[in-house]
Amino acid sequence: MPYLIRVSSQKGGVGKTTVAVNLSIALQCSGYQVLLIDGDTVNPSVGFHLGIEDSNTGVKELLMGKVKLVNARVAHAPSGLHVVPGVLTQEEYIVNNEMMQRFTAIVKNSNYDFVIVDTAPGYAVEHMGKYYNEALLVSTPEMASVANIVRLTAWFDRMHLEHKLVLNKVKGKRYELHDKEIEEMYENRITGKLPEDDIVPLSIEDHIPAYLYSRRCNFSKGIDKLAKTYYAVPGSKVPTMRRRGLLSLLFGGRRRH
Repeated sequence: MPYLIRVSSQKGGVGKTTVAVNLSIALQCSGYQVLLIDGDTVNPSVGFHLGIEDSNTGVKELLMGKVKLVNARVAHAPSGLHVVPGVLTQEEYIVNNEMMQRFTAIVKNSNYDFVIVDTAPGYAVEHMGKYYNEALLVSTPEMASVANIVRLTAWFDRMHLEHKLVLNKVKGKRYELHDKEIEEMYENRITGKLPEDDIVPLSIEDHIPAYLYSRRCNFSKGIDKLAKTYYAVPGSKVPTMRRRGLLSLLFGGRRRH
């Protein structure tokens, strides 16, 4: 059964979607079968990051039972990643328990190793925790962002949902909290650290995930380390095929940093 990861943050602007997209790409390129779902019903942007912007069917139709997974997903050709994009709509909808039960039944019967869901910032509905294996919390190392994550952590603890913390946009500035301070607030270890890197905004502008844009940049190295923490999760198989070097051939003409 796929390992379901909910990528979450309490506030916007911390790079949650960037982390979700690049972690999915890194796991896919390590030989796992990965499905990335844009679960942000307010501001879906996974498709923008990947250059998939012409889809008129996505997660809403899947959750409502209007389409099957095979018709809702699209393939990201450069990586092989499967994506269920979000679709901008004027009609607001709220994911309810019935939708989540349908979603869980669908992914349980799929052949993916990981299903990663990029969610909207903020709190989750109380019952949603039981459908995921864990939440990956994304924060910047500033006090306001970490304090928000601590509040979100308490929410997930009440759901009995396991969680990990990854710090994004780490600059090494004096005004940033030290790792020890963050871990004391979070009451657990930091799982990953992703540095501020000029490659990230460039990659978003070009609709090419940073992990594909440059495997040698510091951000991609941080994503690699984060992806490796999932190699031994319960139920996941060890990847039998590595595609190291293939992406550099595909993107050999791109800018390198």
